[in-house]
Order: sequence, then structure tokens, then C-alpha cells
Amino acid sequence: MKLKNAKRVMAAAMLSVMTLSLAACGGKDTTPTDNSSKKETSAKDVERPEAVSEEDWEAMKKEPVFGQELNYLFNGGACVSAKYMAEVQGYYEEYGINAKYLEGDSVVTTVGSGQCLWGTDHIATMLVPVTNDVKITFVAGAHIGCKSIYVPADSDIQSVEDLKGKTIAIHDGIGNSDQNICYRMLDKNGVDPTSEVEFTDINDSAATVQAMESGEVDATIFSDYFVMANYKDDMRMICSIGYSPEFQSEACCVTAMNTDFIKENPVHAKYVTMAIKRGGEYNRLHSEDAVQAMYDNDKMTGDKDIQLAFWDGLHFGLSDKFTEASLRQIAEDYLRLGIITNKDLTVDEIMDMAWTETCPDEEMPEGYTVADPVEPEDAVVPVKAKENPAKLDGFGL
Repeated sequence: MKLKNAKRVMAAAMLSVMTLSLAACGGKDTTPTDNSSKKETSAKDVERPEAVSEEDWEAMKKEPVFGQELNYLFNGGACVSAKYMAEVQGYYEEYGINAKYLEGDSVVTTVGSGQCLWGTDHIATMLVPVTNDVKITFVAGAHIGCKSIYVPADSDIQSVEDLKGKTIAIHDGIGNSDQNICYRMLDKNGVDPTSEVEFTDINDSAATVQAMESGEVDATIFSDYFVMANYKDDMRMICSIGYSPEFQSEACCVTAMNTDFIKENPVHAKYVTMAIKRGGEYNRLHSEDAVQAMYDNDKMTGDKDIQLAFWDGLHFGLSDKFTEASLRQIAEDYLRLGIITNKDLTVDEIMDMAWTETCPDEEMPEGYTVADPVEPEDAVVPVKAKENPAKLDGFGL
């Protein structure tokens, strides 16, 4: 694979950009930083918002966090943006919730510890920690897709089957999300990920590109945005959780919420989730405006047309039925493949820990729609896709 020098330089530069404009489904390794001062409001100073029922408002006023600023994790980027768009569009405020984002470490760390109360990340990143008693549970599906296995454009590897005996680069350590995603992509296509391929961890994306160029590795998993923006003509997609038909019925990322927050503040949790779901719907149906808002607020960089094509391919705002079915299938696979190592757990027990309907779709405002690319059984919410979504010619399977 011969890559232009400029692109090699861009790959290194993109390391910092990826946290903002890539599929930012993880967090930066920093201590949470508040973007505004803490504020508390006396209950007597707050009138009931029109969008909240009298019964719910009275219940909210009795919950511990009433009147407080509630912090959530957001480090920028497309994939995790619905919860931020809920703030930008004023959805939290409509429900009497003062929500402000913090930048910080991973969802598992910040939300699990209660430093932040909700955040969005890959199921592949968070499901195993959930089974290890980290205090998070999933409350809403975010979107599908966003990562794929790539080979050099001139590689002899033409199919997943051809990856047998090859070495695949991952970027966040053995046993973490990249490898977990690869395991399921390979397994779905008849390749045993535990014995028929090798994985090597290369944290640096530019170093991964060089390793592919030199033949040290044969393939790699990358965010689709990273390849779209830098290597569309130099890398070839082999399988994908965004483009492969077998993964069109699965959520990739979900919003997680602190379990203590839900237990102690169930009505606040309901309306936070409601706002986030509306944020996902806005992302899908008004993607040009949503992407522009990200640029206007310095939450996104890079070529806007490429960002929009990536954004529209995510299918923001998934139904509860779709997300729950995805989680169940992933939990089954993780147990079978040994990703979840506690063999005493059943799928039902994992689901009890991992999935909590804080705001069921049936309780969403009238007219609410979802993105589900494949309609789940017993669907209760209508699907509405964006008309004429943006696409990048020549990209995909």
C-alpha cells in the first residue's frame, strides 16, 4: 500500500482530531472539567414546565437532585452527540433540567463513579464493565455502525474468510472494544476470532498505517470517519458494523446512566432520557443544522461534507425494542465467545443489569419517530428516515 506523504502527516494529526470529529464514542484521558459554575435553584423559584405533568413535577421536587446542575460526559464528536444536541436545542430545559456537559475520561470511569450522570459509548466498551458491577446501565440506543475492518486497497485479502491466519491491528488494548467488535464481525462470517487470526495492539493510528504499509499487519479496525477523511482510496472495507447487512439490525452505541442516579431520581432520569431521545431524532431529521451546530460550538472539525456523510450513515435515534434486541444478541455472543468471562451469568441476568427503560418509547411525546434500519418485532414507534441522506461516493461495501 503506497500512501501519500501528506496523508501520513494527516494521520498523525488526526490523532487529536479523532476525539472531536471521529466517532468519538470514548473519552479523553483527562479529569472531568466543568464548563460552567455549579448552580442550585430553590424549588420555590422554579415554575412547572409545560412539558412536565403536575404529578411528575411534584415527584421531581422531592428527588435529591432537584434544582441542581446535572453534569454529563461529552468530549465532542458525532457518535456521542445526541445528549449534547439535547442541551443545544433546549430539550433538557423544557423539562426543568439544568444539564451541562463536562469533558473527561471514559463513560465507564466518569459515569460509573458518579462524576457525570450519563454518557454515550460503544456497547463493546461498556457491556463487560456492567457485568463487573460498574454502576452504569443503558437507557437509550444511540445509533448503528461506525467501525469496520480495513485492508490496504491493493491487498490480496478480498473477504472475511481471507483474514484467516492474518494479523489485525486494534487500538485500545487486548480485550477491549476494538477486539470485541472484531470478534463479532469475524464470528458472524465464519472465522474463529479466538484461534484463526492474531491481534496486535497499536495505540497510534499513524503507526498502524505504517504497519499496514510495511506488511507488519494485514488489516486493522478503524472508525469509518477516519478512513473517509484520510484514506478512502487507499484502504478497502472488508466487513463493517455499519455497512454489513448482518449488523444493520444492531445498535453500536448506547447512552449509559449512573444506576444510583436512576434509583434516587427516577423522574429526573425519565426526562433526561426523553431529552436525549429527542436529541437523537433531531440529529437524524435535521442533520445539516445539527452538524452546523457542532461546528459553531467547536465540537467538530474537518471537512463538513465528509462529516455529514458519516453523520447521516449512523441512523441516530433507535427504538427501545431495537436496542434491547441488539443488547440481548450481543450478550449471547459475548458469553459464547468468552468476552464476558463470568460463566455463571445468564443472558437474562446480564440484561437485568445492562438495560433499564427509564423513559419507554410509549411515553415519548406525540409524533416521536425512530431510525431503526430493520424494524424489530413488536415495534411501537414509527420509523422515519431523513430524506436524501448525504453519502460519500465509493465508500462502503
